[in-house]
Amino acid sequence: MPHCDIITIGSELLSGFTLNTNAQYLAKQLTDLGFCVIRQASCHDQIEEIGRVIDEALGRSDLIILTGGLGPTPDDVTRQAIAKRFRCDLMFNSEQYRHIVRLYRKIKQRVPSLTKREALFPDIGTPLLNHYGIALGFYIEYNRKLIVVLPGVPRELHGMFKTSVRNLILKKFKKRESFFKLQAKIVGVSEPVVMTKLGKQFFKSRVFDFGIYPVPGEVIIRIKTKNRVLRERLKRELKAIFKENLYTFGDEDFSEAIMKLFVKKKKTLAVAESCTGGWLAKRVTDPSGASRYFLGGVCAYANQIKINFLDIPALIIEKHGAVSSIVAKLMAKGIREECGSSLGVGITGIAGPTGGTPKKPVGLVYVAFSDVKRTKVVRLQIPGERDRVREWSVNKALFGIWTWIKKP
Repeated sequence: MPHCDIITIGSELLSGFTLNTNAQYLAKQLTDLGFCVIRQASCHDQIEEIGRVIDEALGRSDLIILTGGLGPTPDDVTRQAIAKRFRCDLMFNSEQYRHIVRLYRKIKQRVPSLTKREALFPDIGTPLLNHYGIALGFYIEYNRKLIVVLPGVPRELHGMFKTSVRNLILKKFKKRESFFKLQAKIVGVSEPVVMTKLGKQFFKSRVFDFGIYPVPGEVIIRIKTKNRVLRERLKRELKAIFKENLYTFGDEDFSEAIMKLFVKKKKTLAVAESCTGGWLAKRVTDPSGASRYFLGGVCAYANQIKINFLDIPALIIEKHGAVSSIVAKLMAKGIREECGSSLGVGITGIAGPTGGTPKKPVGLVYVAFSDVKRTKVVRLQIPGERDRVREWSVNKALFGIWTWIKKP
């Protein structure tokens, strides 16, 4: 299996100002193609440091991918660092520069003189045209190794990898191990519960790589094996063990899976939120096409909005409080009737850090679900800081929506 290093360049990555999503994206793409990513490194925008990191990578990997530092400003020194490391000059690529000029003319702006730097590449390399942005990429073949250098802008990197780099590295590295992969996404149960349900028998006398990864609201299982028959057997077993909790074997997220079922069953959804401040509506509308089932929602943060828009009697709020089971039920019922949806969801709670009392502490949340037959409510007591309370509330609401739509 060919080894790979991923090097992301940019002082902003090390200072914490920018999240390093490029390393994650590249690692997943390369792993899926049969490469073993053995090291990820980030370094400052410094010529000597970039050269040192490249030398280290050349000592252990067959493929090295660098991203970032190809912009027009003085701190973008990746191409200069590579030219110094390989003792070569920089060349100007007229085709990339013509593309840059066209982009600026399209938005009716003058082309800054600094952008000429973004069309430079080391003369021992081969240019990789960037049709998704401005900075030119390039690759270098060196001692039977391949060095690929790409812009750090994620959208540009993704586009160039899909259209140019993927085919380049597949052509260069023909001998790669083949694996059969399986991914299962599970909701409504925690990682320890997942492992308990699997039990020892799931792993007994069978050879496969297994990984379990908890993320907010779900648990992801990833399996890799050289045996196709074993993969299919494991898939059937997972489906039998987790039943309604397993929502996909693919890459779709939970919101997309919910949308597909609502559309298939010709059902609709509306939501009324208080403490989550529209977070549930945001998650529901994350997938394209959500308008086919999501009718709308209201962020009923103030009591007056609950009274005016959801027809909740003021006396009920005065008697039971805005954070109560009855108010959550009336929010779900009110938004369903107002929008004419198949299902209405209401969320009210105390996200904190202030607002809690001994009887109603921070983290108390009620999530209600209402259809034409009944309205039910779930009481939650969620530990942690404000965003954790809000996120857990949304995830619990999504699971309740999923449970409802899965019913025959």
